[in-house]
Amino acid sequence: MATRTNFSMLFLVVSGIVMVMLWVLPAKADGELRETNMTVYFQDYSGGPNASSLPMVGFPGKIWSVTDFGTLLVTDDRMTEGPELTSATIGRGQGISVTGLDGLNAYVSFSIVFTNEAYNGSTIEVQGNSNQFKAVREYGVVSGTGKFRYARGYVTVETISYDRSTYYALLRVNVSVRHY
Repeated sequence: MATRTNFSMLFLVVSGIVMVMLWVLPAKADGELRETNMTVYFQDYSGGPNASSLPMVGFPGKIWSVTDFGTLLVTDDRMTEGPELTSATIGRGQGISVTGLDGLNAYVSFSIVFTNEAYNGSTIEVQGNSNQFKAVREYGVVSGTGKFRYARGYVTVETISYDRSTYYALLRVNVSVRHY
């Protein structure tokens, strides 16, 4: 009798596993891993009437700047297809950065938020720590939504130009992600 009960339980467990596999495997077959590489540009203003990147918090009694430990900057840059100011807007670069103790390194966390027709509503989530004055900074892609669901990869950010009189910086953002 015990052998018959054990066989019945084993049959139920194996049947359950097979049913789950038959249900899950087709779902995974539909979600093909893709790789996307793109270059976008952030039009960044760190001052003036069109400011899109500003220090928000720092130590009391000190000037808040990107070189002072603990300064928190918020950013909401216009993201364009090309480097020209007249280039088509395809989204926003929105996030924060916090300056480290040495005044060089900063923790950065930002979202690449798409508003263009091809990727509307999709995001790529970026974070990492690097020397904010290096010519090219690299950050990890930790997630994504919409057309970039489960994104993993990296982003490099390069300052192409900076005009001190207008506080305008042009940033080239190279994105390389794998996603479903």
